[in-house]
Amino acid sequence: MKWFVIIFIGAITYMIVTGNMGGAKKATQNYADVMRGTPDKK
Repeated sequence: MKWFVIIFIGAITYMIVTGNMGGAKKATQNYADVMRGTPDKK
């Protein structure tokens, strides 16, 4: 169990450092825009 947690944290850190978050960053920005009520950027 301890090793699973260490590997999981390492994988998350690697994704953040390399900028590969599988679209999560864009989804978060879209959510923030919707909550703020900013118009769609098309």
